[in-house]
Amino acid sequence: MSKVSFDEKERYEEKQERVVFHADIDGRQLRCLIARKTLEEHFTILGSPHNNVSNCMDIFARHRNNIHASARRIIAEMGASDLERTSEIVLSPSFL
Repeated sequence: MSKVSFDEKERYEEKQERVVFHADIDGRQLRCLIARKTLEEHFTILGSPHNNVSNCMDIFARHRNNIHASARRIIAEMGASDLERTSEIVLSPSFL
């Protein structure tokens, strides 16, 4: 199994409405994406205010360990050949 770590330098891409963070897999960078809508739907209570960048990043920060664990599961399921062919993964609600 490859060693997976995260740089914790996530950022919000406002135009695409998603948080981007990076996984390091044995020295290789993999871009990881999670949509604002996914963060809101999975990690907040309905009706709570969360429609700005700082709230979105706060949601990510509060649930960073769960999000990173989900990214690790996706990476583990992909296998070496799939990882070589891709430069990014998208965390969808079904993986959280």
